[in-house]
Amino acid sequence: RIAENGFVLSRLGFLNISQVPAIRTSLPIRENSNAASVTKIKRTCFAKMYPTLLVFPDGSTANIRYKEPRKIIKLPLDFSKLSETQKKIVLANRKPKQKLEVIEDFGNTVDLNEYSKFFKK
Repeated sequence: RIAENGFVLSRLGFLNISQVPAIRTSLPIRENSNAASVTKIKRTCFAKMYPTLLVFPDGSTANIRYKEPRKIIKLPLDFSKLSETQKKIVLANRKPKQKLEVIEDFGNTVDLNEYSKFFKK
């Protein structure tokens, strides 16, 4: 046992720790219980975080870690920084495309007498 004044209680009585090097090195000494360590993440993919590509409105990209498994996240445009012509182009691209109406005309000009030899009676 170590007393508060740095002496070891043994069968022989009190021994000074500095006089007994074997005892000094084998006893762990902890000043306080506060400890912290800061390191970088050594794994590319770890629990509940996924590598994701973040695309900024100007087209530049950055690799980030995101909580959901997504490959690409595209940030929205800031309309206050766009010119009038750019705003019109972006809004025109966002409008739904008009569906073309397809008229099916099969043109019934087939003569069934021409193919009657292939029919079974």
